[in-house]
Amino acid sequence: MSLKSFSSRDDVLVNNYVFKFNKDLRVQANHIERNTFSKIEKKSCCKQVCSSMPLIFKNFYLKMIDHMLLGGEQAIKVSPGFNSPICRMNSDITSEEKKEIVMASPSFGMFSLFKYHIQRGYQNQELKKENKILLSHIFSLLFALPVLVFMGQWMLFFALIINESNNYGGTLCPNEGDLANKLMICGTALIYFARSFFLWDGLTDSVNLSKMNKVDSYSCILDTFQEFSFSLVVYGANLWIVFFEYDIQNMILNSLAMEFLMVLDNEFEEFYFKYLPGAADDIYDNVFVSYHENKQLLLDRKENDKCFRCFSGIMFIPYKLLVISLFLFPFFCLFGTIAGPVCK
Repeated sequence: MSLKSFSSRDDVLVNNYVFKFNKDLRVQANHIERNTFSKIEKKSCCKQVCSSMPLIFKNFYLKMIDHMLLGGEQAIKVSPGFNSPICRMNSDITSEEKKEIVMASPSFGMFSLFKYHIQRGYQNQELKKENKILLSHIFSLLFALPVLVFMGQWMLFFALIINESNNYGGTLCPNEGDLANKLMICGTALIYFARSFFLWDGLTDSVNLSKMNKVDSYSCILDTFQEFSFSLVVYGANLWIVFFEYDIQNMILNSLAMEFLMVLDNEFEEFYFKYLPGAADDIYDNVFVSYHENKQLLLDRKENDKCFRCFSGIMFIPYKLLVISLFLFPFFCLFGTIAGPVCK
């Protein structure tokens, strides 16, 4: 037998041994991975929940000591084990993503949109680029359409509240409702209990560290306060309406009317940027600034403008009360699921 035959047979044996060895390693690795994952799953139900509870109160604490709109809580590491905050780059953001960021920003609402028309939109640069004549753009400046939407929201809200107050003649806890009424108030409170956490998360996510609306303005403060306060009072009013109303159809229709009021301002922005998407790009590129730029702008405005410094101080207490209300609102809804059916 030749030396070449021996060498070939040895190569086959070696290859078979290496293949078997690698297979055994993969089997052992998969076994270890399954055991590790199983241990993590066993821990997640108890230890992970317990370890998450302090984060809730830390999140509340950071909001209470933070500036109203700057979002300094997101510029620090939340807790050990969390990734360090990284300022995201904007070079790869598409036009559609810019529009989504502008529309999703609670600090850019009806007042900020009208301010944009006064400072930049009046030049009609976006109309010239699109070669269009859009009445929504022109009349937003002439008749302050965004501000009119804001006024209309609150007028309709107070109209519904006054109407319900005039029609109600019962006591605080009549306990006269039938089973359908009790199920209605319990179900509504449960739905709002689930939604209430998104209200809080919206406050957390309202500041984008890459770019955000300038916080050194009256419009930014008013828009942010309007966004969260209006949602909170609408949810509370809906619970009140469902509790004091006895006709199921009226409960549903009035609740839907309240929900409709919540989206009127967002709907105006959606229609506006749908027909003039270049305006969202212009706002993101020339109005929105980074976190560090915003921080410096705020310091300079407070130092040089006594009126703004006074206004910020006045709004500080209502804003913190809003934060506390948003934090406690889930407990209020949970209380409504028990007290509502009992007193209905």
